[in-house]
Amino acid sequence: ARPLERLAARASRIGDGDFSRRPFLETHIPEIDHIGSAMDTSAMRVDTMLANERHFTADATHQLRTGIAGIAMRLELLSLHHDEVVAADAAEGLRQTDQLNATIDDLLAAARNRTTNEREIYDLTTLVNDHADEWRPRFQAERRHISVITSVPAPPVFGTKGLAGQVIDILIDNALRHGAGAVTMMIDGPSVVVIDQGAGMSKARLAAVFDGPVDPSARHGRGLALARRLAQVDGATLEVVGNRPLRLRFTLVRGELGSVEAGRDEARELWSRRKVDVSDQVV
Repeated sequence: ARPLERLAARASRIGDGDFSRRPFLETHIPEIDHIGSAMDTSAMRVDTMLANERHFTADATHQLRTGIAGIAMRLELLSLHHDEVVAADAAEGLRQTDQLNATIDDLLAAARNRTTNEREIYDLTTLVNDHADEWRPRFQAERRHISVITSVPAPPVFGTKGLAGQVIDILIDNALRHGAGAVTMMIDGPSVVVIDQGAGMSKARLAAVFDGPVDPSARHGRGLALARRLAQVDGATLEVVGNRPLRLRFTLVRGELGSVEAGRDEARELWSRRKVDVSDQVV
């Protein structure tokens, strides 16, 4: 039953939005291996599609803001014109560029909310242990060790379990590929600190570890920049808290804080709908 349990767990995580590709463990049962392979292929396609969408959104936003900045600079020069009418029109144009920037911010916020509409309260310790268990055979094959320890018990956390799972997978994959020795995942309250026994990073690499665009064609789990962006989408943070050995801290939102924020979001949405309903009734 163990292969079926792993398959069911994988299907459940895909349902939670975790499309990261993990090392495929053959069961030598053709039917199960075929389903598992098809599931991983589908998850990879969805993950690539989402990565392309994020990449396009970032590029499009950059191009829009660059164009708006150029227009604003010309309007600022015109706002100093000796003709009062020209100056007034330029000032109005500047106000509209500010509104356009605010609209872009609102659209980006709406896009982020669409990716986090599966937020819930869940158990961080269980999530970390589940992912460590899935990676353990790969570590054993490399004659390395991965363990989970608890410094401070984790409270319930609030977020998208699938996104958190992807971040955890990237951190484990990074430690396996670029670190050395044993890897420790330390639960420290609402945080997970991933520690390996490697030589760490140079100062230049450390300063730019989260910089640079995310390549949507790269295999998932290759970049810490992607991990930070996924964390930020869900209201979490990812930071380097030590070097030699490298220590990366992934901090999630506490359950009670997330519930309050979710309640505020729901209240704002209901109030917005109420205002629309009232305006529709005005003759």
